[in-house]
Amino acid sequence: MKLYVCWGAFATPVHEHVCASALQALRDAGHDPEVERTYSFGAIPGALQTPGRKRVHAGTGSHWVPALQLDDGTWIGGSKRIVAWAREHPAA
Repeated sequence: MKLYVCWGAFATPVHEHVCASALQALRDAGHDPEVERTYSFGAIPGALQTPGRKRVHAGTGSHWVPALQLDDGTWIGGSKRIVAWAREHPAA
């Protein structure tokens, strides 16, 4: 599985970043996703997006991250959805 994040999955002084929340939920569930930084910003027009953001858009229909690509090719977009999926699918 591959987790696409913005600049990184790090904590911020004010609140937990959504990319960090998604990564931590996956790790808490026993998963060890490959993390790919997509850089850029989701609101930038598609033609100007980075290749990583374009892959996310192709999989989810959105340039926003975090986005999770499962080994079977399924995509899950958004931190809340990724956290929910991780809780429902602990690693074996």
